[in-house]
Amino acid sequence: MSSEYFYVRPDAVHGKELIIDGDEAKHIARVLRKIPGDMIWVVDGAGKAYEAVIAAMNQSQKDSQHEVHCEVLHVEEQLNEADVDVTLAVALLKHPAKMDWVVEKATELGIRRFIPLRTARVISFITGVETSPRRVERWRSVAIAAMKQSGRSFLPQIYPVSPLAAVMEHSSEYELKMIPYERTDHVLSIAETLKHRETPKSVLIVIGPEGGFTDEEISTAEHHGFVQVSLGKRRLRTETAAIVATAITLNNYQ
Repeated sequence: MSSEYFYVRPDAVHGKELIIDGDEAKHIARVLRKIPGDMIWVVDGAGKAYEAVIAAMNQSQKDSQHEVHCEVLHVEEQLNEADVDVTLAVALLKHPAKMDWVVEKATELGIRRFIPLRTARVISFITGVETSPRRVERWRSVAIAAMKQSGRSFLPQIYPVSPLAAVMEHSSEYELKMIPYERTDHVLSIAETLKHRETPKSVLIVIGPEGGFTDEEISTAEHHGFVQVSLGKRRLRTETAAIVATAITLNNYQ
């Protein structure tokens, strides 16, 4: 199978034909120099991967927009997707680039949803920067690139910044909810927690901010059925904890 994948919006797939446009089409035509007759793999972010052949390549003279028309030869469902549905919720980070990194790596690992969190100890000035629609769109672009790079067929849904309390209030849909907590001494590790449970269909992992969760937030989490878990003896940065927890969880269900 090809080592490179291209993205097409689900609404641009019509039976045996799909049309790639925008920057993706420009990359195919101008950078990679693909031509009609070349075989490519395309993913739609909704769980489908298409083996296709380029049928035609068009460029508008007016606005230099490219379109790549492809004939679908074969469809793969849920290509390179995990059996368990994992949502990762992470407290906002001081440095935007680190949040981009978390989205990228978590997408590569196989999450289905990403929720940036506002918690009690999130530094106040971060909120204005990270909650803008442009920032959410930036995370979506990062996720698209990571989906293609890792050969996935599902594009994680990127949520707007949400208060921790609201995420907990709406967490009943998840079969397993885990919250790593550095001040917890007598709980199981994530691996041990998963080993002692039947395979859940859906998992929610909530990662705290650089200053940690407050006692009140942990109490609220317990009230909503979250399981406290350990990530080991060492204190990890938020971005490290997010990837470690995600990797252990998803690797357990490959």
